[in-house]
Amino acid sequence: MTRVMEDPDEIAAALRGTVLDGLPIEEGLGETWVVTGIEQSQLLSAWRAARAAVSETGRWPVLTGVNEEWHDATAEEIEALDQESRTVDPWTVFRWWGTNSPLDREEVHLWLPHQLGEDFAQQVGRDVTLPTTLLAVERLTWERLLTDPAAVERGWRAAANFVGTRYWFTPPEGVQLVLLPTPRQWLAPAWLNYFGALRPQGPEGLAAALRQWEQQWGAELVASWGTMLQFVVNRQPALGEQAWQLALQILALASNLESNPWELALALTRSDAWFLHDRP
Repeated sequence: MTRVMEDPDEIAAALRGTVLDGLPIEEGLGETWVVTGIEQSQLLSAWRAARAAVSETGRWPVLTGVNEEWHDATAEEIEALDQESRTVDPWTVFRWWGTNSPLDREEVHLWLPHQLGEDFAQQVGRDVTLPTTLLAVERLTWERLLTDPAAVERGWRAAANFVGTRYWFTPPEGVQLVLLPTPRQWLAPAWLNYFGALRPQGPEGLAAALRQWEQQWGAELVASWGTMLQFVVNRQPALGEQAWQLALQILALASNLESNPWELALALTRSDAWFLHDRP
């Protein structure tokens, strides 16, 4: 088990020679330490520097806004969350809002993939069997898409905005880097709030999702902006069922991400970063 550094001078020494060198390190709630004074243009570089030092500091870094509030987590709460993260099925806690959304004939037309070409969209529409749901229409679109190379090429263009960090957010009022007193990133919900997890078993479900995503995709939590989460990832899903299921998982936690499942699924196969958004 990695030792968690408690001395700010030790932490500063571990960060020496990086973009965080010499920046103020202040005590935060719940045994956290907070690095301030980070330039807006160096946020990802700052996070990467602290991430590279986790093996020394024992502290997972998360960027937050300067006005963000977080919990004063107790050792008992952290231990309980760690246990829950290993037993809770997050996809019973979170589901994409379109999973059970019924559609009539006119509503089906609104959700056809017109950006993939009218011929393609009309073919999907002819194959829809009523009664249906939004999830069923999206799944049909995905299955037809995978059999049509020309539509896939058009789909890449539609999905381009969701690749990489294009949607990432930077709070205008400033940013701080919170060093959590654990190297286990999935325990971040013990301290940090995410609007999408404000429900029964929400923090436990989010912790379980973070743990799963780390194991499966090498996903690493970079930032928590209250209604938004940002990740870098080391592995991409294959084009097919892997990408589809991952897209539904992300949309289950990001109901305000303006993407159809098929668009996001395409983007995830090429992206080294994720953006989640869920707001009131």
